[in-house]
Amino acid sequence: MNITEFSFFIFVGIAVLLYYLIPIKARWVVLLSANLYFLYNSNSWVLNGIWLGCALVTYGATVAIGSIREKKPKGAKAITVLAVLVVLGFMLALKDIGFFTALLNRALRLIGKGCPTPVFSAPIGISYYSLVWIGYILDVFWGTCTVEKNPFKFLAFCGYFPTYTSGPIAKYQDVHDSIVNGNKFSYKNLTFGAQRVVWGLMKKLVISERLAIVVNTIYEDTYRYPGVYVWIAMICFAFQLYTDFSGCIDIVIGIAEMFGIKLPENFDLPFMATSLAEFWRRWHITLGGWLRDYILYPILKSDLFQKIGAKSKKAFGKKFGKKVPTWIGLMISWFLIGFWHGGQWNYIIGVGIFFGVVIILSEMLEPAFNKLKAFLKINTEAASYRIFQRVRTFFIFMTGLSFFRSYDGFTYGIANWKNALTVYNPWVLFDGSLDKLGLDQHDIYILIFFGLLLAGSGLLVHFKKKSVREIIAGQNLVFRWILYLALIYAVIIFGCYGVEFDSASFIYQKF
Repeated sequence: MNITEFSFFIFVGIAVLLYYLIPIKARWVVLLSANLYFLYNSNSWVLNGIWLGCALVTYGATVAIGSIREKKPKGAKAITVLAVLVVLGFMLALKDIGFFTALLNRALRLIGKGCPTPVFSAPIGISYYSLVWIGYILDVFWGTCTVEKNPFKFLAFCGYFPTYTSGPIAKYQDVHDSIVNGNKFSYKNLTFGAQRVVWGLMKKLVISERLAIVVNTIYEDTYRYPGVYVWIAMICFAFQLYTDFSGCIDIVIGIAEMFGIKLPENFDLPFMATSLAEFWRRWHITLGGWLRDYILYPILKSDLFQKIGAKSKKAFGKKFGKKVPTWIGLMISWFLIGFWHGGQWNYIIGVGIFFGVVIILSEMLEPAFNKLKAFLKINTEAASYRIFQRVRTFFIFMTGLSFFRSYDGFTYGIANWKNALTVYNPWVLFDGSLDKLGLDQHDIYILIFFGLLLAGSGLLVHFKKKSVREIIAGQNLVFRWILYLALIYAVIIFGCYGVEFDSASFIYQKF
């Protein structure tokens, strides 16, 4: 079941209706039933069996950890490690077995041997719910959240169906109560949630699917479309990924809001960021937060890294040396971010190591940059400088994504850059060549209009510090409904769906 299908919204409508018809204390039963129905329609019996097995391991482990954590800390630690390994092991085995087999085969070739690469299917959402469950196990062990002892209420939380497509990655303590305790009916939640769903559909069906046509046309044959074409594809893919991913998150958060459940935000105007570090605090926020809380901070607090910090201060001085453990921890985190996207080097480098290196180098060179800005008398408070920072940040982000998009491997990404930098053909911008990339003039006008609408809404939020929904809600009734209906009809009329489009598929769904 895909979240852009008409049948999915019928399913959600029925679930919302039933949710508010039954007593508030029993409303979690509707969510549990919706979770199971969604999984039944999304996975095979085998994959659902794996999901249920891991869920029961998580449930049994957390109940056991909670009961012995104070009395037998070593036993609780052993259970924690075992449960995390089980959940993590299934995720790695089902998602990334090809990566590990390829590494093994490289080693075996040295002695003239090899082994076949097994191919497994993975349950929908395994990358997302595995992190949620691991975070919950660790929080129970650390004593930062309570234990859910009712197995059915646990399944209502751990299988919350809207998040299974592309997240966000929610913490147990942030969403558990609103899922299992039920929520009162709120007209605002219902209408605001529906508005956000439609806004997400607009991003996905009207903008992202059109950009995908251009991106796919060029990336499938960059030797036929070199030079400026490759630059166009890289720029378009950055916006395609944003509208695809954030559009999916809008749909997910909007559906949750209709149930009165507040999920964490995953985006905060990332293209307004003035540095790469700030950009990643605004993009895929919950993944970055998960890595920070469960990987980076524990690593930095470990005895090993405390020793590294002490030795670094002696070797490099107090000011520089204290940053060394943090930089090592950051590189580990960025490697894991890239690897989480998929066991392929274009992911590991494109959205992992590359960004980690750039962020660390920017911190190392910051004193030199500050001296250079002072020497050149650059006004860092000027609007022009802010624009420069944002363009620079976008270019760096786009560079990493160019490898991320190179599904055929890292070397393919290198070849694309070679085609982009060695071929000079700016005339294709003016001679009508762009009309042959799959979009006619009508589509281009639609793309420009809705792209400007999206950018304008972002600027409005940035300067007003208030959501567009709240701004519209303060207008007169007639004007509000004109806007609502216009957006709904725009999705219906201008949306790309049907047999010619794979609009049900989201880029981050495969991760």
